[in-house]
Amino acid sequence: MQGVVRSDSREVREVTSSSGGDSPAKVYANTGSSRAVESGEAPSLWSRFTWSRALFAVLLLNLVWTASLFVCPATLPPGSTPPNLVGGANLVDHEGLWETFPLYDRIIYTIGDAQCHQLYYRSFWLNGNQMPIDERMTAMYVFANLGLLATIFARPSTSTGQVLLNALPEFLRRRLARLGVDRAGALVIAFGLIPMAVDGFTQLFKVGGYESTPLARVLTGGLAGFVGGLLIGAMLVTIRAFAIEIQQRYADLQANALAPR
Repeated sequence: MQGVVRSDSREVREVTSSSGGDSPAKVYANTGSSRAVESGEAPSLWSRFTWSRALFAVLLLNLVWTASLFVCPATLPPGSTPPNLVGGANLVDHEGLWETFPLYDRIIYTIGDAQCHQLYYRSFWLNGNQMPIDERMTAMYVFANLGLLATIFARPSTSTGQVLLNALPEFLRRRLARLGVDRAGALVIAFGLIPMAVDGFTQLFKVGGYESTPLARVLTGGLAGFVGGLLIGAMLVTIRAFAIEIQQRYADLQANALAPR
């Protein structure tokens, strides 16, 4: 594409170049301004997924891990995990058991053991086997995929808070935008993490003898996972947008240096 126009805006819009194949051209535009160059073609689905390769890689890795949480217990013979498994968080305390599993299942269950207490009464069961991590953490990983996907399809920006807002539905974005980008972004993060913290710590310290329910663990874990995915995705989008900004500034400097005086 010839004659890409940039302004002082810190938002990045991507369109497909009408010349030079399928690779997308990056267009910098001021919100509400007509000073932009667009080819009229929407970016392809693949170009959206791969615009930030780091974000695409994180999404693929999390999808594989999430699928493994279900595939492993489903493919192991029923009863492969003991009926009353109890352990500690951040500690591999069932290594002897996982060594008896096939290699792939051993890897997944060992990783799960390292990050989760694997309490049998707080875990999902599938095919007569306990899943590698508990209900709350399983929900976190499942819904983190949705948060990552939302940022992939959000309008890029060099502001992490702005990407967080752009990834939300329009009716929420309009209302939160009134608070300002930074406050709105902080509110989204707090809304995702505080319910899980309250439920988790109340259960941990047995306040009033409280024991969380499976539904509460799934809801709070899913909400935290979605917002966590949004935050990680927004940061990776911001890094990519900054890289484009720097490249464009460097190209502008080169063009100005070569321009006839």
